[in-house]
Amino acid sequence: MKKLFLFTMAVFLMMVPLSFAKTAITDKDLSDVTAQEGVTINFNCFTVGAITIAAQSWGDSDGCSSCGSLTGAGWVGAAVNMSSNFVSITGNMTIDVGTSGARTALIIGLPSLTLAGTMTEVVKLGTTANLSGAAVLGTSYMSGVQVSPSGYLTIFAH
Repeated sequence: MKKLFLFTMAVFLMMVPLSFAKTAITDKDLSDVTAQEGVTINFNCFTVGAITIAAQSWGDSDGCSSCGSLTGAGWVGAAVNMSSNFVSITGNMTIDVGTSGARTALIIGLPSLTLAGTMTEVVKLGTTANLSGAAVLGTSYMSGVQVSPSGYLTIFAH
């Protein structure tokens, strides 16, 4: 009984590939096929979202020894908030490899990048790099920025 079962399973396993037989492509179907080497990455459904930076600061941990009594640490910086539509990436990024003369390079075609939302920065002065408890100097607001990069990024050895 065991031998009959094993024989049946072996025959079944040998017949499985036959059940996935392929059909030959006709010359007409083959003439409709096009191909290109390289890779395309599409960003049309890509969302960056809102960007928040809790603290971006620049400072000096030992103060200014030649400035009288201002010898303690001091930091200046900002808390930054960008709207959810500030950064937009759309279109295709292409990646390909090419050779010209003795140089072979990786060529990256850039997608469309737009900076078009709003950005608010709260400018602060404080005693720590993270600007916690810092005094607010004022608020900076930016809108209407448009950046439209184009062309290719080419990477090669030298």
